[in-house]
Amino acid sequence: MRTRTLIPAATLLFGCSLHHRPVAPEPARGPARDSLILLDQTRDDSVLARGYVNGSIAFLAADVVYLRAGVPATFGRAAAAVLLAASPEAARETMRWEPLGGGVSYDLTAAYTFGIAAHAPRSNGVIRIDHYIAYWERRRGSPWRIAAYAEIGAPLAGDVRLESSQLVPPPSAVPKKSAEAVATVRSADSLFSDLADRMGVAYAFSNTVAPGGSVFGGPRLIVGSDAINEYFGGLAAGTSLTWRPIYASVAASGDLAFTVGVTISTGRGQSGAAVQRFGKYLAVWQRQRNGMWKFLVQGANATPARESQK
Repeated sequence: MRTRTLIPAATLLFGCSLHHRPVAPEPARGPARDSLILLDQTRDDSVLARGYVNGSIAFLAADVVYLRAGVPATFGRAAAAVLLAASPEAARETMRWEPLGGGVSYDLTAAYTFGIAAHAPRSNGVIRIDHYIAYWERRRGSPWRIAAYAEIGAPLAGDVRLESSQLVPPPSAVPKKSAEAVATVRSADSLFSDLADRMGVAYAFSNTVAPGGSVFGGPRLIVGSDAINEYFGGLAAGTSLTWRPIYASVAASGDLAFTVGVTISTGRGQSGAAVQRFGKYLAVWQRQRNGMWKFLVQGANATPARESQK
């Protein structure tokens, strides 16, 4: 198992563009977080040994939520395998993941990482640099598996055939206490969207981000409330963004969670007519000491089909 410098090495190697601040603030490190970061870094070994598809899905939970650009959010490992196999580079591609940050829940059963995903063809070719967010879960005595994954900046998915059941969140079968926690984080996400509608996107994001939290804005990682406020404040006048959560999960300790949802961005085209763009997102949330939820990292990709918003 390799060890790497967490942020500087990735920044120098791939030239990741960080907005305003050079690195994301690191929370206190611990053995569980360190081991997860190392596990995340070794996913490329799995791809090298098993191939792009099998090596990638080996880390996915059976009920994983997978977000690839061009299709709605999918549910289940089989659906993720279809998306990965549809990549034109699937048979000849190697991967390298470089986490830029992450954290672990209080009970050590949930965690998240985010960073750079480099796609390199086995023969001579151009390396493609994307980003990712992964939310991990594990049971006592079991290995970490990715429960939710978002590709950020990757090309649109090709022609794929998915079952309708793979596009629908699974029915909830969690204890009452967990169900109540899920409801609170979904409510926080909905209120987040309401705040953006009432006060503007820049205000909502800069006031809902956790201390040191981040947003992927295109190819950039934007860190901290001030930089996030400046980034969204620079969007074209008249552009609005609304969203709603469609799925959520909360750690048993109640301090870490993720939501997946759908977005609608409305702006003006060259003719002046309103133009809507559709997408989906993955957000990782942390419960603050005052009981409020704030997001730690958030990223999105496109879903062109309007039907995916229903």
